[in-house]
Amino acid sequence: MALTEDTPRTYELGDVNELPVAASTTIYEGSAVGDNGSGYARPLQAGDPFRGFAEAKVDNSTGSAGDKNVRVLTRGKIKASISGLAITDVGADIYMSDDGTFTKTAGSNTSIGVVHRWVSSGVGIVAFDVAETQTVGTSEIAADAITSAKIADDAVSLEHLDSGITPTHIVVAAGEHTTTGGGASEEITVTGATSSDLAVCVLKTQGATPRVIKTAAAGTNKITVTFDGDPSTDHVVTYLLLRAAS
Repeated sequence: MALTEDTPRTYELGDVNELPVAASTTIYEGSAVGDNGSGYARPLQAGDPFRGFAEAKVDNSTGSAGDKNVRVLTRGKIKASISGLAITDVGADIYMSDDGTFTKTAGSNTSIGVVHRWVSSGVGIVAFDVAETQTVGTSEIAADAITSAKIADDAVSLEHLDSGITPTHIVVAAGEHTTTGGGASEEITVTGATSSDLAVCVLKTQGATPRVIKTAAAGTNKITVTFDGDPSTDHVVTYLLLRAAS
């Protein structure tokens, strides 16, 4: 309920936290600390939520879960050896595959921060912040937060569309073609076209001697357009090539 009097609080200062350690676990000073999925701290394993870096060794190798706590630094900058790190990697995302291995490779690894400064080949200063690496739920994502730079390759496909969006065909090619003349039929080169595709062709510009498109059919790497007569060299055809969605 709303306060009606002064209420002293207990505050924690600084970028530190204390976490209960998992059973039969030793965490060494400088270790990246992860969550074991049950709320207990352990030396980070690939995919663990990142909880910070251990300030001192905690030996709970003979203890039960929660018998000891580990004090972690949750935000700051740390010098790290990172395979392949170059001077152009400032700002690049950094991950960890275990409690002591930093990497630029995402894969199934844990995100822990970004390159703050390049020191030398394969060595850099990494800015880390536990609060910024937590899993974000869909309710926490602001409108327009997902951009082309944030969507993984091949992550968007027909099976990921809303159930109400069910296209029967997709456009695989589009363009314009200026007729070359010499006969009523012309071939438009469309690399990748197949005979099972649907070709849609319309006249964008009629030439001096107007012609009408009678048929348009897709074939291997082409669309064949037939006019009611020789279109000469001054008709412009626009085309779409449709392919059955799968």
